[in-house]
Amino acid sequence: MVLALLIFGYFLLIKIGGNEAKLWIENCWQAIRLTLINNGPLLFLAIAILPGLVLPVAPLLGLAGVWGGENGPWLSCFYCTISLFANLCWTYWLAKGPARGILQKFLTKSRFKLPESPPKNMLEWALILRLTPGVPFIFTNYGLGLIGMSFTSYLAVSIPVLAFTGCGYVLAFAGIFGGGWQYLWAGACLIAITIILGRFVLKRKPKHAD
Repeated sequence: MVLALLIFGYFLLIKIGGNEAKLWIENCWQAIRLTLINNGPLLFLAIAILPGLVLPVAPLLGLAGVWGGENGPWLSCFYCTISLFANLCWTYWLAKGPARGILQKFLTKSRFKLPESPPKNMLEWALILRLTPGVPFIFTNYGLGLIGMSFTSYLAVSIPVLAFTGCGYVLAFAGIFGGGWQYLWAGACLIAITIILGRFVLKRKPKHAD
């Protein structure tokens, strides 16, 4: 919803302000982009926080790749993994604690209820959600926290998948903007492997996750 509002606002400003508004937006974005690229701590702090506000993480991972092209792709992967880990932690506890309590109060007036305990095949469903293309990882963070998946199982499934895909994006962008084609191929391979694994898990879903 936030992304849709941002897109709508972008086109509305251009419609009202014309080329001047478009130029202003582009200048603002370039200023933000340069600030993030030239300030590593701020960039990785943004990766740890902004996706939790339902903002897309892919552009930030791309900027981390650009930063990595100048400061070291593997270093950027390391910082990016730490940032994603921090995001995993705070969004999970937010969902399992305050958000779950608020949602339960709203649901008391309806026939819907949050489960008291996660289903037995929760680990398989979590893996399916993580590997399914098109499912924003932040929704999975909140969803798994709301239904009460244990924190250790949540991390065991989430960290490898997000580190794998996150590093794929970072390496690919580092290769494109830094000129190291080996990083581009490495990143593309990581992303491709994740997609293939996702399709494989989805094919096995009817047998193991019903």
